[in-house]
Amino acid sequence: MSVVVVGAGAAGLVAAGFAARGGGGVTLFERTKDGGRKILISGGGRCNVLPSILRPERFVTSAPAHLLRGMLRAWPLHEQRAFFEDELHIPLVLEEESGKLFPRSNRAKDVRDGLVAFAHACGARVQFDTTITGLARSDRGFTLETSNGVVKCERVILATGGLSVPATGSDGAGLRLARELGHEIIDTYPALTPLLDDSGRHATLSGVSLNARLRSKDGKKNDIETHGGFLFTHRGYSGPSVLDISHVTADGRTAAAGEGGPIIRAQWASLNAEELSGKDEYVSSILSRKMPSRLAEQLMRECAIPPDRRTSSLKRAERNALIEAVTSYPLPWTGNEGYKKAEVTGGGVALTEVDPKTLESRKVPGLYLCGEMLDAFGPIGGHNFSWAWATGRTAGVAAGAAS
Repeated sequence: MSVVVVGAGAAGLVAAGFAARGGGGVTLFERTKDGGRKILISGGGRCNVLPSILRPERFVTSAPAHLLRGMLRAWPLHEQRAFFEDELHIPLVLEEESGKLFPRSNRAKDVRDGLVAFAHACGARVQFDTTITGLARSDRGFTLETSNGVVKCERVILATGGLSVPATGSDGAGLRLARELGHEIIDTYPALTPLLDDSGRHATLSGVSLNARLRSKDGKKNDIETHGGFLFTHRGYSGPSVLDISHVTADGRTAAAGEGGPIIRAQWASLNAEELSGKDEYVSSILSRKMPSRLAEQLMRECAIPPDRRTSSLKRAERNALIEAVTSYPLPWTGNEGYKKAEVTGGGVALTEVDPKTLESRKVPGLYLCGEMLDAFGPIGGHNFSWAWATGRTAGVAAGAAS
């Protein structure tokens, strides 16, 4: 066989189909019995296939930004949408509130099954329940050790994903193989994952949700700012704004009491001195118009402001403390939910290790890497699928053309 693709996730399924179109024999190996399991659980089982607007500037990578942008531009967003709608016959609809594109059927299974069917239709052979345990390069090509015997081929596409949501089959095997072959691996960490707060400070707020703006200095590049849904949970915090900033906690240091970790500040609402100095009314009434009452009560307690305080008797120190708590609240956290709940893996094979136009390894000719294995991830809302589709197609086209 000419090409072996390892991993039948989002990137691997696309890679297998496009590689097979090149005319050579393609076999796709997948360790689970059906593949695409992250596709099945994404978007609450609906699969947010794509974002309506792609934001390369919000991706996180250790590589120069222009490398990542070039890899995304290789398959523009409008062409990706056309692929799903015109070729896979999966019409997509926009969810206005979130800006996400979902299949009209609202069934993630349709997306997974459509991609498997695409790979088959292009001529790829898909072999499930097969684990790759070893990969070696020789002058004649590659030798793969699998749970079903030894396989030889000319080219290999590694699309095994990272370490996030291990229940779907992600075990970092591809990263291990890439490291053994001499590639630089940027330290991996869970990303897009809920945060933990073991202090119990907000235990009574569990279930409270609102839109919030979060910001933090990551200590490396620019300030990070996210905006969207925020949910207090019985263990900490979740919601889009939290997931998108969670990677700053990757080193695991606690910031519960300013103990060295990055500080995440929350703006629950807008609030200024004039609003607290106008007509005489209860402070709690002003806050409750801006946020859930339980959160308003919590902030007033933390600022030591009595619940019956009126604006006419609000002291300057109390007013300043309350404005700070509403607009720049230091969010206590003690860690994150880790890979078990992480939507993606941060870190991975350095982007500088691959040719940006083909994704062929600069270290191992004939080896291609794509998807979550690479050191890049985007915000929630379909960006990481767009990365998987784009890099999977690039690797597949290049490997297939070399046949």
